[in-house]
Amino acid sequence: MKLNSDSLKIDSADAKFLIVPGKSIGKIYLGQNVIELDSILGKPDFSDAAMGKAWSIWYRGDTSKFRKREIAIYSSYADSTMKWKDVKQIRVNSNKVTTVTGLNNGNLLSSFTAKYSDFNKVATFVNDNLGDTILLYDSKSNGIAVEFIRDISRAIIIHKKGEQVNQTYLTLHPEWKILQ
Repeated sequence: MKLNSDSLKIDSADAKFLIVPGKSIGKIYLGQNVIELDSILGKPDFSDAAMGKAWSIWYRGDTSKFRKREIAIYSSYADSTMKWKDVKQIRVNSNKVTTVTGLNNGNLLSSFTAKYSDFNKVATFVNDNLGDTILLYDSKSNGIAVEFIRDISRAIIIHKKGEQVNQTYLTLHPEWKILQ
């Protein structure tokens, strides 16, 4: 990935794969009106909405349960007028998206803890059918959280800086039960 001279923009070919903690993943950004998502991603493959909040999920690639690439967007009303909804969190499990420093899905937990000094475990999820555990780590000050299975990152979540991810985050898959 090549940064332009102003260090804020990247080559357009790489922009759709860039994770900016606390801000965006590709063309999707926090605070974005959800109506814009249709023109970027199309209609979601799955959505779950209640009480003005929603998770919308788009699947790409292999259709097997454990190899699907997902982009999931959590949204709710932007303000008390309840006239429109905006993006509150963005979750991806593709290893194609990456931060400027090269962090992406498939990296070790130690790579993230070396980069983010406040990267702490905030939740543990278990799947009895698989006999596996997801550890959710968050850098509240940077607005990035990561799901890990066996110390390997499996999904990255971008959220508002200064807010802990699990103030609104819930695992997307009902078979994963929270332990703490």
